[in-house]
Amino acid sequence: MRSQIDLMSAGDAKIYVIRLFLVVILTLSIHSINAQSISSSISGLVHDKSGQAVNQASIILRGTPYAGSSDDAGRFKVNVPAGTYSLIVSRVGFLEQTVQVKVDQDQHLVLNTLKLASLSDLKEVEVRGKTENRLRKEQAFNVNVIDLKELYNTSGDLNQVLTRTSGVRVREDGGLGSNFTFSLNGFSGRQVKFFLDGIPMDNFGSSLTLNNFPVNMAERIEIYKGVLPVELGADALGGAVNLITRSNPNYLDASYGFGSFNTHKASVNHAYTNPKSGLTLKTNVFYNFSDNNYKVKVEPIALSGDNAGQRLPKQEVERFHDGYESATIQFEGGVTGKKYADRLLVGLIASGNDKDIQTGVIMDQVFGARTSNSSALIPTLKYKKSDLFAKGLDLSLYTAYNMSTNRFIDTTRLKYNWLQEMVPTSTAELNRTQLKNKDNEGLVTANLAYRLSNLNALAFNYVLTDFRRKSSDVENPDNVTFKYPQKLNKHVMGLAWQHKSNLFSASLFSKLYLLNAESFEQVQNGTALPTYAPTSMKTSNVGYGAAAAYFILPQLQAKASYEHTYRLPEAVELLGDGLYVRRNSALKPESSDNINVGALYSFDATENHGFGLELNYLFRNAKDYIRIDQRQAQPVDRQYINMGDVVTHGVEGELRYNWKDRLRASVNLTYQDIVDKEEFLTSTNLTGTTTSPNLGYGYRIPNIPYLFGNADIGYIFDKVGAVGNSLSLNYSLNFVEKYHFTPSQLGNNNQDVIPAQFAHNVAANYVLNNGKYNISLECRNLADNDLFDNYKLQKPGRSVFLKLRYFISK
Repeated sequence: MRSQIDLMSAGDAKIYVIRLFLVVILTLSIHSINAQSISSSISGLVHDKSGQAVNQASIILRGTPYAGSSDDAGRFKVNVPAGTYSLIVSRVGFLEQTVQVKVDQDQHLVLNTLKLASLSDLKEVEVRGKTENRLRKEQAFNVNVIDLKELYNTSGDLNQVLTRTSGVRVREDGGLGSNFTFSLNGFSGRQVKFFLDGIPMDNFGSSLTLNNFPVNMAERIEIYKGVLPVELGADALGGAVNLITRSNPNYLDASYGFGSFNTHKASVNHAYTNPKSGLTLKTNVFYNFSDNNYKVKVEPIALSGDNAGQRLPKQEVERFHDGYESATIQFEGGVTGKKYADRLLVGLIASGNDKDIQTGVIMDQVFGARTSNSSALIPTLKYKKSDLFAKGLDLSLYTAYNMSTNRFIDTTRLKYNWLQEMVPTSTAELNRTQLKNKDNEGLVTANLAYRLSNLNALAFNYVLTDFRRKSSDVENPDNVTFKYPQKLNKHVMGLAWQHKSNLFSASLFSKLYLLNAESFEQVQNGTALPTYAPTSMKTSNVGYGAAAAYFILPQLQAKASYEHTYRLPEAVELLGDGLYVRRNSALKPESSDNINVGALYSFDATENHGFGLELNYLFRNAKDYIRIDQRQAQPVDRQYINMGDVVTHGVEGELRYNWKDRLRASVNLTYQDIVDKEEFLTSTNLTGTTTSPNLGYGYRIPNIPYLFGNADIGYIFDKVGAVGNSLSLNYSLNFVEKYHFTPSQLGNNNQDVIPAQFAHNVAANYVLNNGKYNISLECRNLADNDLFDNYKLQKPGRSVFLKLRYFISK
């Protein structure tokens, strides 16, 4: 990945600094964790009713940062200062237990054996005995919760984890760092919103996306399908993904991995909390690099000779210009557990990436020197306080200011093909440019909740997004379009009533969406020279909805939700990106009526055999549906457009099995019928407005999978080599049915088909010394099958990755 500029870019500089900082943080993190000195402790044993040791039980002292976990023998020890505590013991599959303890100065308190009751022994629903993830899952909303703690030893990024979830399909354009499209229950791209601890990530830049974040960075992922809780107050059309970072008060988690295609991944995650002062420090650092030089099957286009411009026979070649490098630092510092703040953290995120551009939107067009890079600097503030001014009044505030720069570089006077042959061009590979977009965005998210009673509460949410862009290009400094405004301002406000009891939960809400955008468009002037004029847009929309869940039986919960929602256009949709996407300042907000109906059923056939079943039906009716319009004749030209009416019917199901927490298996399947219901198309350009019949009326929307699924199975062997060591073996299968990537009704025999695909993956994880040292080996796409996604862009073949991880916690 070598641009034609010799000077180090801002993205390169940030990556270099982050490499050095990663080493410094690792050293300081070990020191800060080991520097604590507390003179008292609490220790004991955790067993089940039969007297067997319970390992990996969470030991938490309520309202404090002190925590620990039990080892394979059920032993635990937590270092604490003198005081009186509520000690909470919990473990998946067991009823939570609370013990009141008092510890004197310099006392090493040893508790009697704590015996946990299995949830299978309970005769009624016990909300207090459920894990945080289970409680999230049982909200009135249709939500999947992925516990990432079980995946810390894997090498995958968050996208690879998410695509194994029912209803989710992540379609990538290539290997590490490639562009991707996230699809959730028929909605894709920016119709699905992404959050980092509740902060919208709409314009965080290309170096801060889910395919860059390591699994070790987060505690869990919450995937909301359809209706969102009001505290995630974004303008999502059909769902959201909320990434919850780790809450461990004191820990160090460092890992490094390497594998096929010269791929390297490193991360350091660290937290330190001083128990006396409440001083809290958190650091996340991660680095990714890959040549992405995997083999692809193509029909190269001859550049010279008698066959110039013609396709050559299909052959296998190596991707030769697809390198990727990215790095990120996230640092937070502040206090926790104070009278004026449960949490007050000031932070900074710095990131950068350097990315080669190998292809256009389809693989027929190939580049050999075109590059891009980006950098971002994001200061953040997080504040949370319970019982603010009055008991039951809670406030949380998240703010961020994103300063990012995105560059696209095309200055090489050559044209390439897949055989790495080249011929001279007059200007560049596509068009000569060193375009620089400087994007600044302010974000404010505020949540105010008031508990009316033990069962009822009111919640208010406000989200402000203010985006502004400045563009420049040294290759075209007098470009008149750079003088026009490019900005948008969004306000989203939500008010909800919430009810929660043991058997029934519900939420009623309404939202207000405000948009004010300024851009420009070309206008007709009667001459050959283009003329532009500023444009503006102001919209105001009101949405509403409800969600409810009820336990029909202690093991059976039914859910239903409805919403009338809106999504306001994003910056890249209105303003373009200068590389692949053209602006469309006339883009209107899209709306949708969403219905979800589903059920959760879990039961234990015997004491050791547990089952879980989830079924959901979904309906979506979207108006002014925003989707990307691709012109095959110009394979690097895209534009977001409105489609009048798109209707989706879908079903999804998941079956899970667990034996003694050793053997775990699951299978899920998703079917979604996404149909174009717009009978006539209307388009407006310089010549006026035209109306024509829609040839896609009544047919599925192309380039979107309609049937896909996953299967997983894993087994854990305890005491492998020594007590405290374990070995886990895992296998997963990903399946996608064939689908058309152009309208299926065109022609008598449309061959634009992405074939059915099967991806087999295997992994082995070896854990030593109760998780202090970890070694994992993974093989993805074991059968080396041909895998494709958007517009039949080929993804990597078989790859192998080795990961080493070190973890300590106090």
